[in-house]
Amino acid sequence: MSTSLTQFRLNLKEPWLQALILIAIIPLFPEYISFLLAVPAVFLAWKDIRQRRERVKIGFIGKLLLVYIGYMLITVTYSNNKLYSLAMVGMWAFFYLVYLLVSNLLTDADRCDSFLLCITTVAGAVGLIACCQYRIGYFTDSNLIQAWGWLDSIVFEWLPLRLENPTYVLRSGSTFNNPNILAEYLMTVAPFVVYFNFCERRKDIRIFCRVCLLLTLCGVLFSFSRGGYLALIVLCVALIVLNIRHRFAAVSMYLISAFILVPDEIVKRLLSIIPGLKVGGKFLNSVTSTPSTGNNGGTGGTSVGGGTGSTSSPTVTTPAEIINNSTADLAINERLRIWLECLKRIGERPLFGYGVGTQNTWDMLEESGINSVHAHNLVLQLLLEGGIVALAIMGVIGFTVVRYAVQLMRAGRTRAFWMGFAVLMFASSFVLHGLVDYPLLTPKLVCNFIMILAIIERALPLYIDKGIPLKIAYPHKAKKAK
Repeated sequence: MSTSLTQFRLNLKEPWLQALILIAIIPLFPEYISFLLAVPAVFLAWKDIRQRRERVKIGFIGKLLLVYIGYMLITVTYSNNKLYSLAMVGMWAFFYLVYLLVSNLLTDADRCDSFLLCITTVAGAVGLIACCQYRIGYFTDSNLIQAWGWLDSIVFEWLPLRLENPTYVLRSGSTFNNPNILAEYLMTVAPFVVYFNFCERRKDIRIFCRVCLLLTLCGVLFSFSRGGYLALIVLCVALIVLNIRHRFAAVSMYLISAFILVPDEIVKRLLSIIPGLKVGGKFLNSVTSTPSTGNNGGTGGTSVGGGTGSTSSPTVTTPAEIINNSTADLAINERLRIWLECLKRIGERPLFGYGVGTQNTWDMLEESGINSVHAHNLVLQLLLEGGIVALAIMGVIGFTVVRYAVQLMRAGRTRAFWMGFAVLMFASSFVLHGLVDYPLLTPKLVCNFIMILAIIERALPLYIDKGIPLKIAYPHKAKKAK
């Protein structure tokens, strides 16, 4: 069942693989290019489905997504920004084609492995760009946050979009619009990159896959996203718990290497959460007695992502001080202000919200003197856009994902178990990022979210019903079984 490079090359002529490649490379390009890549992918997928003489199938998760999109369309009727809200519904409906494409093309485990190879390669490329951005920015004293910034400046001049460009100092954004979005993408695909690396015997591409995994994790590190760090720690701890008994020497080597090789600025960035929480605590103590004032240098963003502005700071000399003095404490302080204001607004319209799209949220927060694109929390944003109804629909989707993960992991030490582990880690990462950000903000994030849901939908019939054994994770056990 292993997917070799030779087999992959032979399949390149097949329309199903061409379609999956077009979907996999979307994170490498700007947001507006993602739509252009999805269109030919749909036609190639339709060609493959017709060749197999099969009908398009929609699974349970796909039906839930349809319900969510349908409900969002209803919220357009009472939105204060109907045109913008309608555009958001159109974006979700368009990327629903990605769900149909992926779920109907992954007909067997070989196709799934080929797709995961594409995802692994793209994640490694995105991580490599992030690493290069950080090092070039550090040595040249420049801010190379966006690989496509030069093209964005041209395209957005012709689009009727309201934009803000927050400053990120020495933080990599790679092919995304800000570092937080980069971390959200990498940490949602990282569990599947881990699965692809360690659950198959791939002698011809083993080193390549390991390098892609390393670059994926380094991309998260150089984004300096503390939400990404927490998700990465959870993933690493889970891997240690599952493997320390059978691979004690390897796990020990990885841990020692991490302690020695992780840069000092990354450790200090993670530890900056503690003083940030203290500042947030002081703010909560004073918010009831001090009137709220505007802060244009607070949590800002672009039309496709939020960020943290800069404030005056003392002279600093190390990368860790530069990064943390420009964004650390203010981010937590501003989020607390945003959350309190969002809770107040949700109390006014709890059941159906204010209509889909972040534009409504942005307008409401600006009325209170807070410059932020979104609620910086997944639950609050869903409640603002669609109320309890939207949150309930998305909650059912989340519950279904976790249930599928548990069913896969009950298969024992097989490939199904590790696929279930990847699904569970995806859910964990998505929730962790959702605590401090809105991981469904941009077209590429929505496309990636729907793509992974399609993979999860197909995982049950591919890895449980066919009972595919795991041949590499514990080879000594496989020999005894024989």
